Amino acid sequence: MLTPREIALIKSTAPVLESRGSQITGRFYHLLFEQNPELSNVFNMGNQTSGGQQEALANAVYAFAANVDNIGALVGDVERIAQKHASIGVKPEQFPLVGAALLQAIQEVVDPGAETIDAWAKGYGVLSNIFITREAELAQQKAEQEGGWRAKRPFVVAAKEKESKLVTSFYLSPKDGKKVAAYQPGQYIAVSLDSLSGKHRQIRQYSLSGSNKADMYRISVKREPNKDIAHSVSNYMHDGINVGDTLAVSNPFGDFHLQKSNRPAVLISGGVGITPMQGMLETLVAEDSNRDVHFVHGALDSSQHSFSKRLQELSSQGRVTPHIFYENVNENNRVWQDHHHRGRTDLTVIKDSLPLTDDADFYLCGPLPMMKAIYVQLKALDIAENHIFYEVFGPSKTLAS
Repeated sequence: MLTPREIALIKSTAPVLESRGSQITGRFYHLLFEQNPELSNVFNMGNQTSGGQQEALANAVYAFAANVDNIGALVGDVERIAQKHASIGVKPEQFPLVGAALLQAIQEVVDPGAETIDAWAKGYGVLSNIFITREAELAQQKAEQEGGWRAKRPFVVAAKEKESKLVTSFYLSPKDGKKVAAYQPGQYIAVSLDSLSGKHRQIRQYSLSGSNKADMYRISVKREPNKDIAHSVSNYMHDGINVGDTLAVSNPFGDFHLQKSNRPAVLISGGVGITPMQGMLETLVAEDSNRDVHFVHGALDSSQHSFSKRLQELSSQGRVTPHIFYENVNENNRVWQDHHHRGRTDLTVIKDSLPLTDDADFYLCGPLPMMKAIYVQLKALDIAENHIFYEVFGPSKTLAS
């Protein structure tokens, strides 16, 4: 446990961590990979290139300093990170390596004094133990679950199916022919590929886009126009992975998932953010749920609207109420069939059709600017915070700021 003096010392660094967090985390990652190059096989190097990981870590370090006397306030963030760590296989012995680099970075950039660095070292030990314990629990739960396993398991690509101009689905079957672990719709799996650059392994997390099957998973991957490392794996999945190939896959993980209830569900997505929502929708249909389901989706145009035929099919059966927005519309687009509104997703346009007065749950996934805009609209429509659930692809970010 931390002493009151140690807590005070850590909290005293919060203001400077808030203002100089990017400097600290930038130096941290440089030190980490310089001292421990093998960790390049664990971290998403694409997030390093984009700067997203540095920003997320800076926010996390500041949050710890500001809430060191109330760790309970960090439970949500800890769970989200622990789920991600478990999916990529972070090991307990890697935490001290991370801690050493972080403390060195804080000392070099801020130089708060030896006593404060010692307090931070103890605080980091407390936090890392929380992660190690939780991640061990998750790994054990998955291993004991029917169809579950430890670490990575070989899966064969049973089929590839084009869902839109940029998105392709991969149907993955376990190589051993045994059952797969069930998952909660909205969760993801981690896929590991050998080095594409000759330097390190690449790991990416992809949402499960179908309903539970005993012998198969489905992920749906977007091709990106960029050729940099941040998008190399997803593009390689399109061009280099074919039917019959084998991939190393984790158990399903993630704290974003469909809540078990009878409340109306409003699934809101943009672009490839449709993938976890499609998993939720397919699950509700497979379970023959009597929940009122609304599917709100925004796409650039009809060519980039994934799963559009499936949505039309379910809509015609009365299984879901769709609300589709296209930014660009041409003469071949059929209003009220493949789309309903022109422009970016705007809940104020469809508010009279949504279950705003009911005790409904709202799920969000898509580009961060779109999600922030929708979050603001939901709050303006008086939707309670505990009825808004969202997933940010990549490093964790909040929509409330």
